Amino acid sequence: MGRFWWTCAELSDVGRIRRENEDSVFCSAEAGVFVVADGMGGHAAGEVASAIASEMIGERLCYMCGEPIGLDEAREGFRVAFAEAGKEIVRQAGENLSRVGMGTTATVLVLLPDAHYIVGHIGDSRAYLMRGGVLAQITRDHSWVQEQVERGVITPEQARHHPQSNIITRALGTDRESRPDLYINEVQGGDRFLLASDGLTDMLSEERIAMIMESETDPQATVSRLVKEANLAGGLDNITALEVVVHEREPE
Repeated sequence: MGRFWWTCAELSDVGRIRRENEDSVFCSAEAGVFVVADGMGGHAAGEVASAIASEMIGERLCYMCGEPIGLDEAREGFRVAFAEAGKEIVRQAGENLSRVGMGTTATVLVLLPDAHYIVGHIGDSRAYLMRGGVLAQITRDHSWVQEQVERGVITPEQARHHPQSNIITRALGTDRESRPDLYINEVQGGDRFLLASDGLTDMLSEERIAMIMESETDPQATVSRLVKEANLAGGLDNITALEVVVHEREPE
């Protein structure tokens, strides 16, 4: 039995404008594997791409995490899982003209028995960590507006409302190289992770997200309120939120 255990909840909503939900979620508290994917492509192809990514990556990492593993093995597991999912998206796109060009973001959290977490990431869905009441973004968006922010051309607030905010520079299934960015660190008791599609983060500021998380202690209440407020703010895209709360076991 490990030092930590966790509770989680997820909620995905079509929003107020879109007709279909192209977001997908994988959530296994037992294995400590969590995925949010936001698909793109016409004729429901985005829904197909995100489902492939969430299911393939989630299931492979669940299998990998079934036994104690080291960080090097975990890194390789992420690389293989993302690569296989990307190849499957490309394969299915090649067999169906209505799915040509489909792709997806993929943001993945794995909690390891050795008290480390790993986040793997492609696209502009995000992973956040709230620790000690402070919310910090773990991932870096692979998007055109993020590049402009880093160059000092626009501010982060302008990026949220920019007309080209939907342009992503890396996606699973549309790039030859499907290698994710990896972020690795140690877990602490009380950590709260949030995985979210841009339908949430484009509607709510980080300050508002942090306020909601601080005011809600139950993961289901947190994700429900986040999705509700994103819809009230406009609900311009599909909205997905997944929260994981880390608990430390009492010494025996």
